[in-house]
Amino acid sequence: MTRNTGCFFCHWNVLRFLLWAIASAGWSYPVWAQQSDSLPAYVFIDTITIEGNRKTKTSLIFRELEFSAGDSLPVADLSATLERNRLRLMNLGLFSFSELHIDTLPPGNRLALHFRFIELWYLYPIPLFELADRNFNVWWSEFNRSLKRVNYGISGTHLNLSGHADVLKLNLNFGYSNRYEIVYERPWLNRRQTLGFRVATGFSRNHELAYTTDGNKQQFYVNPNNWQLTRYYANASLRWRPKLLTTHTLTAEYHLNRVSDSIATEVNPDYFLNGRKEQRHFSLIYRFTVDQRDIRPYPLSGWLAALELRQNGLLPNDDLHLFRANGELKKYFSFTSRLSLETIVKGRVVLPRRKPPFYNNQALGYGSDFVRGYEFFVMDGMDYGLFRSSFHVNVFNRTFNMGKLMPLKSFRVMPLKLYLSFNNDTGYANDPYYGAGNPLSNRWLYGYGVGIDIVAFYDKVAKLEWSWKGSGGGGFYLNINTGF
Repeated sequence: MTRNTGCFFCHWNVLRFLLWAIASAGWSYPVWAQQSDSLPAYVFIDTITIEGNRKTKTSLIFRELEFSAGDSLPVADLSATLERNRLRLMNLGLFSFSELHIDTLPPGNRLALHFRFIELWYLYPIPLFELADRNFNVWWSEFNRSLKRVNYGISGTHLNLSGHADVLKLNLNFGYSNRYEIVYERPWLNRRQTLGFRVATGFSRNHELAYTTDGNKQQFYVNPNNWQLTRYYANASLRWRPKLLTTHTLTAEYHLNRVSDSIATEVNPDYFLNGRKEQRHFSLIYRFTVDQRDIRPYPLSGWLAALELRQNGLLPNDDLHLFRANGELKKYFSFTSRLSLETIVKGRVVLPRRKPPFYNNQALGYGSDFVRGYEFFVMDGMDYGLFRSSFHVNVFNRTFNMGKLMPLKSFRVMPLKLYLSFNNDTGYANDPYYGAGNPLSNRWLYGYGVGIDIVAFYDKVAKLEWSWKGSGGGGFYLNINTGF
């Protein structure tokens, strides 16, 4: 939701209240609440009402607010406090639109808050069209947009199954690769809404396998008559959120991975090390997160800090024993309503310092951990460090109401924002065992570029970027996040 739409009522009513308060010099306030003869230091929240949550439980919404009926709020920070809480409700990922109306009640220092929402379309049973490659850019440029490298099937996602922001996902992927997966996540389990859980299990198999890296490019082995890699996993997580913005997560996992005889004995005996065809292990992961961002899909101010400790291999006969410590810090600076700066620092350290299996030696170039300009390359390694920065300039900010032209009510109101981004990244991947023949590993990398970021419906983000490597050369890259 844009500030213009959702917070207009908030700012106008707060201003109206303050002007009325100044004009009411005859008011009498409690001594502790007086800031001057005409302006109270605090206002009291008399009532909070909710409208539009046809599916979402009201108790879930109240849990996200940092105040409740009967509390007092400082007048000096009132507008910022109310907007921060409105955005916090949007960060649940359950609403496409929100606004806040404020009414003053006699004797004037009491407020009635009324939140109005439009819920998202929660059920997404959609045909699946998924690329088998690392990202869209690799598929488009290096594999010539081949439709043979596409997975198809059905993906069903329900984002609010019981009204408690619980998510159910079912993926049935066929085509170039196969993947079958079911996930259920419920953020709130107890009455205090501090405990949640997640369970998932899945199976996948591939005819094609990236068996090694040469020139910082993945090298593939293909056999259409035999599955080269099969993977099974199951995990269960318990989440504890004692405070609104602080989360502890403990996860237990089981993995069973198998490769073909050709991979293990001929193509790369180090894939699982020592010519093994199978890798099975239990893992335990602890993650601590503090999330103070204003708009999680596209933050403009605030910060996020996270620490993850992962032990792969809990039993003596497990095939993998690795300890990984991952950390990240994201800081966002909002200078004006149009100018902001994003900075991200991430890193990982691995113990013990012995040779890991090639399969477990991924560093930069996977997922969101990449230096812009190097999207076509991977930098494997045990450890890595990454710094990314983007200066954003908002050049367009409007809300469109499509009315009855859009049959789905959840999508009739569409906030749309466009940003210019100026990007600078640097990163380093430490690969002491597989670095030979990969000149971009074990060296600092630098990339920069410009882009256009499109943000629609609050959580749908598309980034069109022109990026260049510090060593020369570059290209156009596309990244899309649909929000579910």
